[in-house]
Amino acid sequence: MKKKKTVITLSAFCVLLFGLLPVAAANDYVTYGDVQASFNAMLNGGTTLVYNAEFDIEREILPAVLDGRYNGGRIVPWYDGLTYRYEDAHGIYAALYVTELGLQFAQYILYDWFGVVFTYDTINEGCFEYLSWWTVKIYLNGVELEMTYTPIKPALFFIDAYGDEALWWFNVGALFKPGELEPGTYNLVTEYYMNPLGLFPEPVPDPFAPTDVICFTIV
Repeated sequence: MKKKKTVITLSAFCVLLFGLLPVAAANDYVTYGDVQASFNAMLNGGTTLVYNAEFDIEREILPAVLDGRYNGGRIVPWYDGLTYRYEDAHGIYAALYVTELGLQFAQYILYDWFGVVFTYDTINEGCFEYLSWWTVKIYLNGVELEMTYTPIKPALFFIDAYGDEALWWFNVGALFKPGELEPGTYNLVTEYYMNPLGLFPEPVPDPFAPTDVICFTIV
């Protein structure tokens, strides 16, 4: 396998993180319904932000995030130093998706590392199995948040930064109604875990997605 192809394929196997930022003008507050809609819609069409972790893949934002206090309510787990309005609803969440290249690399790496063959009868079956391997833990000021997971859904019309079609995805995170996050500065730690094919007694840290540590402020 050529080096370039290996890097692209490896990036598809990494946890790829996505987010939808509802844009709020100075007098438009983000409602809990807005955050719920963003959390559930993500890769089912609409404008998205594309992020990736490590392996020389840049984290890029499409379109631009509104800097300052009016940035739409979403607290991006790896975007440090933003300020959010107390009056808005907020969501801390990321999406995980899989491409066909991701499935191919999963087959390769599992056999190469563990001697385990990852097989499936259909692409959809492979996507469901693959995405079931990942879990996420988020700590806010040292307190572990209860995670909400969307169902695994087909991705509609989403092409990632490498030209690969996203096949299926799910979102994971925590949502907050207006006023639930008090004014102040918060420390946010996000950890990613995996357990491919149930190889381990419990999920282990994902070697392809390092822990994200940021701070943000509510005013």
